[in-house]
Amino acid sequence: MEDKNLTPEENQNTPETEAVKEEAAKGGFLELFKKKKGLVIAIAVLVVVLVCTLAILLVNLFGVDTSVATPDESTVETTTTETVPATTEVQGLEDTTWPDGSPYEEKQDWAALKKINTDIKGWITFKNTVINYPVLKSEEDGVGYQYYIHRAYDKSDDYAGSIFIDYRSTKGVKSKNILTHGHSQGDGTMFMSLIDYGKWEPDMDFYKKNPTFFFNTPEGNEQWIVFAVVKTNTLEAHGDFFNYLMGDFDSEAQFMNYIYNMKVRSIIDVPVPINEDDDIITLSTCSYEFDEFRTVVCARKLRNNEKVTDYINKAKPAENPVWPDVYYNNFGGERPEITTFQTELKKNNINWYDGEGKLEGNEWLKLTAGSQSFTVTYVNYDGSVISTQTVPRGGTAIEPEDPVKPDSNGYTYIFKGWQYDPYDIRYNMMNAPIFEAVPIE
Repeated sequence: MEDKNLTPEENQNTPETEAVKEEAAKGGFLELFKKKKGLVIAIAVLVVVLVCTLAILLVNLFGVDTSVATPDESTVETTTTETVPATTEVQGLEDTTWPDGSPYEEKQDWAALKKINTDIKGWITFKNTVINYPVLKSEEDGVGYQYYIHRAYDKSDDYAGSIFIDYRSTKGVKSKNILTHGHSQGDGTMFMSLIDYGKWEPDMDFYKKNPTFFFNTPEGNEQWIVFAVVKTNTLEAHGDFFNYLMGDFDSEAQFMNYIYNMKVRSIIDVPVPINEDDDIITLSTCSYEFDEFRTVVCARKLRNNEKVTDYINKAKPAENPVWPDVYYNNFGGERPEITTFQTELKKNNINWYDGEGKLEGNEWLKLTAGSQSFTVTYVNYDGSVISTQTVPRGGTAIEPEDPVKPDSNGYTYIFKGWQYDPYDIRYNMMNAPIFEAVPIE
């Protein structure tokens, strides 16, 4: 039990935790675990000076919860650069290599890790950075609360927190989008390295050294290729918020529209093909282009026997990536128009999609007002789609012909209008008809 009157540094530098660090340095984590069978292992790996401030930011009309990605004091340097050591046993995993042909040598003993904490669900490794951490998910998480935002992988208090999966990825590591968060620490630890993909402009040298990463689970090693690096806002004063905080999707169309929105905002253009059958992972950390900004890195899981060197060699700075409004307010220029995936696909403007194009469901993105154009969908009384259209910000939607609801149970139904007015559109909308039931005489 920690002494709450001590500083985090004092709590970490106990004889017990000093022994943990010494043993880890000598022989690795597994040897220590075997030697200290009954020990509840406390790791003193990341000493951080300032507390991150938790806040629920109301960033658009719907009140999107962005508290999982709270600001870090990245300008304050700390002295510890140790990471949680990977263990030395591997179970049922095939040999894998990085794109440059070098072997992937990190191995995890999932049985040993589960004995430490059953919330450890995965392990993330970037080859040329300090990112080499367990990834956790707490069932306690929800709106405004994230258990590991200031706790280490063993549940001890740690202001640097852990790498953790967002509660909106309801299936955890099996989610369509594994939405993952980590602080950007001043000593370069946790997810600070993600900002090295570029601040105002992309760093292509860094990208070429880190085009992929491994996100492993007890089921096996999985390599992922980065296809988007996005700069986005959380403050309403900086413009509408692009809701990248989506771990699950209602339809294939919605998933592909999410990919489209990532692609048009990416500061790096990587010709990675993507379709509705792919899985993605989104990594989010605080960055400081503007106050409380985020750097968001999105990657696709490699397909079987896929060679990615061609994508990597063709990667280049994006010609005109979409930034939040605050960027154009400060530096000038015109913000590119954003429509939707299916709109651009019909115009033959999508060259990275390799699916069949027969997408099910509605494509509008939940709780987002992050574009200059919005999708307005009119549905019938039974939920079937009557029409879908793209409307510029502040524009007017075109209402379809009055729908008809068949008589039933002794009633006839008179159409009275639509739920929402078609004017001054500023967010994605689904509009349903209103009927008055009148008894049949």
